[in-house]
Amino acid sequence: MFRSDTSLRRLTTFGVCALPLLTFTLPSRWEAVTIASLDPLAMVKLVILLIVFFGGTALILARIGDRSSRAVLRPLVPFYLFFAWAVLSLLWTPRPAVSIGQAGGLASLLVLASLVALLTRGQDRIESMMRLLVRMLFVFSVFVLVVHLAFPDLSGLNRRLMMGGHSGIVHPTAAGANASLGLLACVLCLFVGRYTWSLRAAILGSLVHGAVLYVANSRMALLMAAVTVGLVLFVYAGNVVRAAAISIFALGLITVVLIDPSFASVLDPKSSTVQYLTRGQSARQLSQVSGREEMWTKVWQEFTKSKWIGHGYFITSETGELEVWSMKTNHPAHNIQLQILVSTGVIGMALFTAAMANLFFHLIRLTGGAPRQRAFAAALAVFALWYLGWSLLCTSFMGPVRSESVLFFALIGIGIGQLSRLPDRPRRQARRRPLPEFSLRQGQVL
Repeated sequence: MFRSDTSLRRLTTFGVCALPLLTFTLPSRWEAVTIASLDPLAMVKLVILLIVFFGGTALILARIGDRSSRAVLRPLVPFYLFFAWAVLSLLWTPRPAVSIGQAGGLASLLVLASLVALLTRGQDRIESMMRLLVRMLFVFSVFVLVVHLAFPDLSGLNRRLMMGGHSGIVHPTAAGANASLGLLACVLCLFVGRYTWSLRAAILGSLVHGAVLYVANSRMALLMAAVTVGLVLFVYAGNVVRAAAISIFALGLITVVLIDPSFASVLDPKSSTVQYLTRGQSARQLSQVSGREEMWTKVWQEFTKSKWIGHGYFITSETGELEVWSMKTNHPAHNIQLQILVSTGVIGMALFTAAMANLFFHLIRLTGGAPRQRAFAAALAVFALWYLGWSLLCTSFMGPVRSESVLFFALIGIGIGQLSRLPDRPRRQARRRPLPEFSLRQGQVL
């Protein structure tokens, strides 16, 4: 049993630390169209997926005979059914390599969620797992920031080069999402989890994640960080922290008024502040959600061509190529619901909705658990808010394997694992109305 638990812990740690490496790519790397066109980097990613999937599957099957293990994993069954439908779509996908790769990524993430669930059951492992996830997000941002400072043209965070057709090791949207989630995770661990190590993590995380957020210039990542972190500070921070935050905000406004009383830095379209926020886009482009309106219109037209079964997992068009923004390729839909709908059809969307609803009704039970479980339930709610907003303009955790998807499935695993520590639900018993007792002395019914 000791060796088995050690293997479970080691493979889970490997999955959390290694799967985010799939986010990175080589500058100006071509997309793999066929299995034979996989380059060495793609082969390394494939090896990571295979280790997590087959190693994790072996550990899960070794425990599946145990009734308690089956009970722990039962909430993930609807998600596995969605995965089965995604695999079945390989029969009609026009681009098998893309569908196989994305389905393999989803399989590894589901296995990771199962491993985390098995690892965190039976004892309070919330803190150790959250510490691992916070470290993973922090190391990711440190690596991206170091590469950007040393080789700014290779990091991928320079959006001007990206618009010119040059790519780097990471997309700025992925870097921004990681930094935004990393900052949120640190704040949640500090004010909700109240872990002893969280203060240091929050200080370092604020500096590193904040720098990456600024450099990546992802408006949605900045917005979701501001909304969720602000919510945590407002609800869970003490009066001193609230007062300090309000004072800093007020001091910033006073500084802006003193330095720029005419607010030219905000009102002038040519100012550096406005250029940073708009990224040089016109008002028309911003009103069209940075071109996503064109994307969504064409993707919806493709959906109408195969409403029930879709075009194959993660494929957004009938032919496997869609011309948007003067580029013909397999564009993601930039919206999680539309992505699932066009690629897996109404059937796949129904399975996905059922899987998410099932997780919600299971995880909400944590609100009735011990203090640590209730705190984690609150953290899950804030994370859910972040993913809800982020997925409006992105495929999010149902897209390529990135740190944000690893975090999502790991959080699900922690929650499912903690369900086994909740007290059993009281069984409903037929309450029989007791027969009235008759008192001979008083001559009345008691």
